[in-house]
Amino acid sequence: MRASLVFLAMLLLPDSTLCADADNKQLDEESLRSYMAGEYDLIGRKPDSTATYTGHVILRDEKGVLQVTRTIEGKIDKCVARFDTVAGDDRIPVLRIHFHFDGKECDAAYRWQSDPDNYPRFTGHVYLAGTKSPGLEAFFPIHR
Repeated sequence: MRASLVFLAMLLLPDSTLCADADNKQLDEESLRSYMAGEYDLIGRKPDSTATYTGHVILRDEKGVLQVTRTIEGKIDKCVARFDTVAGDDRIPVLRIHFHFDGKECDAAYRWQSDPDNYPRFTGHVYLAGTKSPGLEAFFPIHR
C-alpha cells in the first residue's frame, strides 16, 4: 500500500511542477518587460542592401504590453513587441517586432543580453517579404 502511494505521488509531482512552470513563464515576461524598458541608440543595415542607418528606440511597459517607438531619419513608427521562441525544441527566446520602415512592412527578431552594467543590449535580423539577405540591427542602452 505504501509503495502504491509513493508511486502515485511520483506520477502527480511532475504535473504540479509543470503548472508552476507555466505560472513562472508569465512572471518572467513581466520581469523582462520591466528590465527592457528604456531608451536605446539604434544602428542598422537595411535588408538586401549595404546601406546603414542610425536611430533611436524607446521601449515602454504599458499595462503588460511592451510598446515600441522607433525614430529613424526623423520618421517615427509606433508598434508593439512580443516574446516568442525560435529553434524548435531549443525554444530560444526572442523579441519580435513588426514595424514600418522606408514605406515597407518589416519583421524583426532580436536576442538580448546584459552589458557589463546589467543593461540589456539587443541584436537582431530585419526581414522584408522575399528578403534574400536580412538586415541587421543593434540597440544600445542610453544611460541618463
